[in-house]
Amino acid sequence: MSRFAVVTLVALLILPLLLKADNGISSAELNQPYVLGHVEGVLLMPDGIPAKARLDTGASRSSLHAREIELFDKNGEDRVRFVFDDHDGGEHVFDVPLEDRVTVTQASGQQTRYVVRLGLCVGKHYSETDFTLADRSTLTYPILVGRSFLSRGVLVSSAHDQTVEPDC
Repeated sequence: MSRFAVVTLVALLILPLLLKADNGISSAELNQPYVLGHVEGVLLMPDGIPAKARLDTGASRSSLHAREIELFDKNGEDRVRFVFDDHDGGEHVFDVPLEDRVTVTQASGQQTRYVVRLGLCVGKHYSETDFTLADRSTLTYPILVGRSFLSRGVLVSSAHDQTVEPDC
């Protein structure tokens, strides 16, 4: 057996172990990706609030439409109260811990946003996810799902939308 064949064989045997150790995704998961459309129905947890979301592999973080955002202290913990408008007539009040503050750079300039962690269900895929709170009132979808959620074995097809119902 040639030296090249031996190196190739060893690499093929070790690659799945390296992938699992490096990012938590097994080779089986890479071979069986979960494919979703670029727009999907989702459930926002813990209350199971239905909404439409745009899945965007170009966005590093997920974003949530929020208004009446209020930062306050409760027993020494920074919390955020806000209204989530699901763009379908529903208004949902959240009162959750503040996870972080981030500065987002856009064409219109920089903006500091609060970050909160909520559960998100897309198809059968559920994860606790960080969302930046933003005014998405002029955008079509109240939720943007970014790579922070999608990076766990979810592929996005721009040719499809609304391929699954949330079932978590």
